[in-house]
Amino acid sequence: MASSSALSELRLLAKPLMRNVMLRIHPDFYANEPVIRQKNQDSVQRLQELMRPLFEDMGSAHSRAELSAAFQAKITSKPIEVGFRESGDSDLSSVVFSFNKARTAGLPQLQAQRTADLLSLCSSLKIQVSPSTLDDIKAAVHAMGAGSQKPVTPEAAMVDSAVAKFQAAREREAKANRERRQASSSNIVEELTRHLRQQQCFVKGTRDAGSMQMKLSRDNVYFAPNVPPNSYARILAHIDSKLPLLEYSSWSNLPVMVVSSLENALKGNRPKYPGFVMVPATIRNIQVRHVSAF
Repeated sequence: MASSSALSELRLLAKPLMRNVMLRIHPDFYANEPVIRQKNQDSVQRLQELMRPLFEDMGSAHSRAELSAAFQAKITSKPIEVGFRESGDSDLSSVVFSFNKARTAGLPQLQAQRTADLLSLCSSLKIQVSPSTLDDIKAAVHAMGAGSQKPVTPEAAMVDSAVAKFQAAREREAKANRERRQASSSNIVEELTRHLRQQQCFVKGTRDAGSMQMKLSRDNVYFAPNVPPNSYARILAHIDSKLPLLEYSSWSNLPVMVVSSLENALKGNRPKYPGFVMVPATIRNIQVRHVSAF
């Protein structure tokens, strides 16, 4: 009973993965590319055959014949080859995928083996699988084949290996994304500065050497496009008068972006002007809490 329940759980977990594979490689999505369409059509038919032990009850005589070592050796003898796109406008990729050809001792072991194959195929097709789903699949496979007192079967260990490889691939991708973001963020201030200069939003100016009043460095001040140009001088004079209250010495070496409001500039998951100290143009009694540095 426990094994039957575990199989039902495994099927519930595996069906969404199979559906995502179909959404990526189904031949109907490549109607305008006849070569890819035909290749994927042949591969989808073989894939469905290969996955029958996992998704269908194998009680009939015909089904039991499909579990024979000879039949499984035949349908895994050559790999499947598919073309796919990660999204509608991405470049076409190609994958040649080989299923595990090892003999299994029985149906539960074959189901575990096909589960591992499905996970590996998802990884090859760049289909994301959540960590919780991976953990649940491992638990279901262990419940089917190992039991509470028995050692882990080779097939269950194979699923563990497939899950571990999938998780490692996710970690490598996350690390690469972090490195790309770090590399791009180092140049973002310079890129935005050039963009603002092209839009003539850069404000030229000099310090008043004869004055004792603290002033923003005019060579380091920029205005957002929605701040009216005829208000630049008034806004700068207003901010200059408030600099002692704004702890200017702690950020005087950073570029300043004068924005219409902090609420608009900070909308979304990231600031609109990363790398700038943003100062609002519309707050009369400006205080240090009104200044945002990123």
